Amino acid sequence: MAEKEVRTIMAALAEGHVLMPNSAVAEVVAFTTLEPFKEGPTWLLGELAWRGWQVPVINYQRLIDDKAEDVVTAKARILIVKTLGESTQVNYIGLVIQGLPRLKTVTAATLIEQKTKKLPKALFSEVSIDDLPALIPELGYLTRIVEQAAYGS
Repeated sequence: MAEKEVRTIMAALAEGHVLMPNSAVAEVVAFTTLEPFKEGPTWLLGELAWRGWQVPVINYQRLIDDKAEDVVTAKARILIVKTLGESTQVNYIGLVIQGLPRLKTVTAATLIEQKTKKLPKALFSEVSIDDLPALIPELGYLTRIVEQAAYGS
């Protein structure tokens, strides 16, 4: 029997990478000026109008480590991610990434879970693939905290 393969997107962050199923990614758009929220945590960067939706944009690294830098370079893009949750206000979330993401086919043999003591709630797992460290977001939790921070729900 053939080993199960999952098609994923691997995108560079300011430090490291984020890895998620290809099916969770809606689009990659150029970084643009965001409409700021009146108040909110430092990881909540603002809102982007995209295809008729208002998409909250976050710095994922700062969310999981509040000491992380806020880096927006000339290569910066916004990875639009489907929330796949039950939220009525947040159907998509934008993550700031650096450069264009890469398609990766992942198998159990190529994905190595890193042993960490305790993960932040917004992080499902820390892994390495092809010797590159990557973070796998916990999309359900991410949706809930973004909705609460952005819209107070």
